Amino acid sequence: MNNHMAETIVIGGGIAGSSVALRLAQKGQKVILLDKGRVGEEASGRNAGGVRQQMRAPAELPLAMESIKIWGNMKDELECDVGYRRGGNLRVARSEEELESLRNTLKREQAMGLGVEILSPEETRRLTPTIPGELEIFGGKHCPSDGWANPLLVVKAICRAARRKGVQIKEHESVRRLKAENGRVTAAVTDKGEYYASTFVVAAGAWSSGLCRTIGLDLPVTVDKAQTFVTEALPPIVKQFVSMKEILYVQSTEGNILIGVMNLLPYIIKETENINNNAILGEFAELGRWLQKILPFLRNVNLIRTFGAVDQCTPDEVAILDKASGLENLYASVGAGHGYCMGPVVGKMIAEWIVDGRSSMDLTGLRWNRFEGKPGLEEFKAQSGSVIE
Repeated sequence: MNNHMAETIVIGGGIAGSSVALRLAQKGQKVILLDKGRVGEEASGRNAGGVRQQMRAPAELPLAMESIKIWGNMKDELECDVGYRRGGNLRVARSEEELESLRNTLKREQAMGLGVEILSPEETRRLTPTIPGELEIFGGKHCPSDGWANPLLVVKAICRAARRKGVQIKEHESVRRLKAENGRVTAAVTDKGEYYASTFVVAAGAWSSGLCRTIGLDLPVTVDKAQTFVTEALPPIVKQFVSMKEILYVQSTEGNILIGVMNLLPYIIKETENINNNAILGEFAELGRWLQKILPFLRNVNLIRTFGAVDQCTPDEVAILDKASGLENLYASVGAGHGYCMGPVVGKMIAEWIVDGRSSMDLTGLRWNRFEGKPGLEEFKAQSGSVIE
């Protein structure tokens, strides 16, 4: 085999794609991973780092729970401390309706084996004293086994481990299109040539849909753009990953507070054109003015930077993890905007499917064709603006 041939070609160097490459190499495959830029520098490296099980759809929750086992062993396996810790995830209810919704979710999650609990307003404040006393809350839902890991480190560490196993990782090599004939994908075409393999995996995030369209496949994905804000380093003050209807925040192991704002606010950007991960200066300034009202413990703290992220979303906001219909050798992984936690187990499942012929977990709820015939699908697809670059 030359350096343009492999048993499997993985397109996309985020947490899912890099994990697929690593697991396949561990199973003895020759793997090439292609990325349009540097690995880990799109959504997988541009998020707040939440490793979350709770508040997931039933089809995703078992995978997230299994993935936590992999996260727990990651430091030893990757020979790198990626900052993973289990500080818990707290969802704060700002209304009775929200609290009732959390209770309903709790019952389903507990039935599936996840350890979660409902907290009173007083218990919520004791757990997270950064919530201001003047902010009305109605309680919270807490998952102690959820956690955080540094998104700047994780994918880079996975890729180093993959390289040690023999994976060829080719950065700054954008796949412009796929070639297919007789029910099989035959090549991935880049500006530097064509890459050939027995199997192909598309894990290119927001760019996955545009790539699939080059061979006539309809992958229902739209593009989201969000922004994370970072404060100067502070002494330890936030243990949990905290979210409520307006905002989410967590403290990194280095002490910085990472802040994301929910799409109820006007400075969350959603775009379907001109895909880029540029941050918006106006959003940075607006958050600085608004933040002290809801998180006064940050009133005299400097915001030191912000970064944007391009992410993907499916019609039901649940991941797609499946083989393409009509093509026997193409697999796709789309994280639906919250794939960071599940990335390691996605790698395991796809590697099992490719090498062993089946995955060890039920992926039925993540099938590609589940949207067919559903109301609103055409309107959703009309918003899809992902491109190849």
